[in-house]
Amino acid sequence: MTHGRMLAVHDISCVGRCSLTTALPIISSLGIECSVLPTAVLSTHTGGFKGFTYRDLTEDIVPIKEHWKSLGLTYDAFYTGFLGSFEQIDLVGSLIEGLSNERTTVYVDPVMGDNGNLYTVFDSDFPKGMRRLCEKADVLMPNLTELCFMLDMEYKSGPYTWDYIDSVLKAAEVFGLKKIVITGVSFEAGKVGAVFKDYESCEKGQVMRDVIEGYYHGTGDVFGSALVGALESGICLKDSVRLAVDFTVKSIIRTYESGADVRYGVDFELGLGEYVRYVDALKKGIGLHDVSSHLEISLASGLAAKIWSEGYKDIIPKEQIEYMVDKFQSSDAIQRAIDDGYVYCLIRAGDLDIGYLGYHMEADRMFLSKLYVDGEHRGMGVASKCFQLLKDRCREKGLHKIYLTVKRDNYRAINAYKANGFVIIDQADTPIGNGFEMNDYILEASF
Repeated sequence: MTHGRMLAVHDISCVGRCSLTTALPIISSLGIECSVLPTAVLSTHTGGFKGFTYRDLTEDIVPIKEHWKSLGLTYDAFYTGFLGSFEQIDLVGSLIEGLSNERTTVYVDPVMGDNGNLYTVFDSDFPKGMRRLCEKADVLMPNLTELCFMLDMEYKSGPYTWDYIDSVLKAAEVFGLKKIVITGVSFEAGKVGAVFKDYESCEKGQVMRDVIEGYYHGTGDVFGSALVGALESGICLKDSVRLAVDFTVKSIIRTYESGADVRYGVDFELGLGEYVRYVDALKKGIGLHDVSSHLEISLASGLAAKIWSEGYKDIIPKEQIEYMVDKFQSSDAIQRAIDDGYVYCLIRAGDLDIGYLGYHMEADRMFLSKLYVDGEHRGMGVASKCFQLLKDRCREKGLHKIYLTVKRDNYRAINAYKANGFVIIDQADTPIGNGFEMNDYILEASF
């Protein structure tokens, strides 16, 4: 369900992308009304800057709350971050109780520490106070250090085993949560990301990405805000975590490549447009529309020309792209394939065509001949959703296998297929005319 009014309760650093200066633009970009309650005002954030000013706003929390109550205000969601004292924890807990309504969702990021240590501003008793607030949460977003301190568990350095992380997720049930996302988890060297569990559906999983050299301030706030925004927009937990991880990673990459001073945080602003498009597409839902009319065939052919030219320019020579699009993806070629028993589908997000696919039902399995998504919507899990829809079509025919071919040096596509359960079963070298040859792997998924 999409909520109307959210309250973000964080400190605000006047310079440096973190806390409220991150939460407000990210969440508001999705059309969510995001009110704010600053718990402190700093001239800069505390990472890498010296001589910053700090003004505690604890004494303002109750008067603000009472004014809001006099206006009859309630909030459909609360999103809390850094809280500097036991008093603030208790005041924010009371604020949540006094300004909630029957559909309120509480998101808590228990900012306290990292890498096995509490931040120096907190003593060893602070996690007990933070735990009281976390027990009011519907969605909890800790790193492993913060969770271990609150659960009184020994912190272990990674890489981790899934059995260990699963035991931590099990232990976290004591909070009475609906969902949890644990950040900064690694199962292998060079990879880091987030794990998640939905305690209501029992769905759990992980989203891992390559480690990027360096330390980048404010990434936890970028991730948390992107996650909260996606969840509040009605996106499922798995997709929300993936969107938040990718949004954060791309922000870090932009900062790394620009050589910018990392003290000022990561460049998330340039990624907001893409983030909004991804959330909007997932809100509308991904569906398959069977191609039948001449107009729909033309739409599929137009998508092919666009997607092939942008997606394969670094993999296949330009003249080969043009030849293959004309031979296999033109309107006439698609019509001939349909006449031969192939089914073509437009991939739609709401009423927006974002890609296309083609398949043929064989005696014992489906051959997926084409699956292409445009550049603006690639990387948001569209292919995974298409596979689920195709599996449903297979089951209707009593089939339980899908196979496909992929160019042997198209590593991005190969990894994406493997992530969706496909394995390499063979390879083929096929002349396609005009002196060109396709050098493919054959991949298959059973279900």
